[in-house]
Amino acid sequence: MKPFILLVASTALITTFAVNAGVLEGGKWSPSGCGAMPEAPVIDSSSADAFNRSIGTLNAWQEKIQAYHDCMVKEANADSSAINQAATAEQARINNAVEKMNKEAAAGKQRAEQSSSSSSSSSTPIAPPLTPAPGQMY
Repeated sequence: MKPFILLVASTALITTFAVNAGVLEGGKWSPSGCGAMPEAPVIDSSSADAFNRSIGTLNAWQEKIQAYHDCMVKEANADSSAINQAATAEQARINNAVEKMNKEAAAGKQRAEQSSSSSSSSSTPIAPPLTPAPGQMY
């Protein structure tokens, strides 16, 4: 199996989700490639023959509903995996941005302190870096 490369751009994610799995609309998820869920048959118990025919129909329905179930689970798992990968990539992007800004702030603080110690004209406090990164514990 070839590795799956996840693009972080929002239009790429929408395309990826639409192609690979189900649909989320109005807070309700449904599979997109499994067809309609098979309708349950009616059990006719008006006679022994009618009942036996109904059981035959029921057995066929059970095979169809199992295939639908398997397809739905496969799509749900694909969605879950894609969402997890996208969220993890976005967290990394956010953490990298915070880390970059902390480094810039630290370098700026150091330059300001060096400038301040040589001129001693400014006593404005320097803001601390953003710590911890979003989503991390204190």
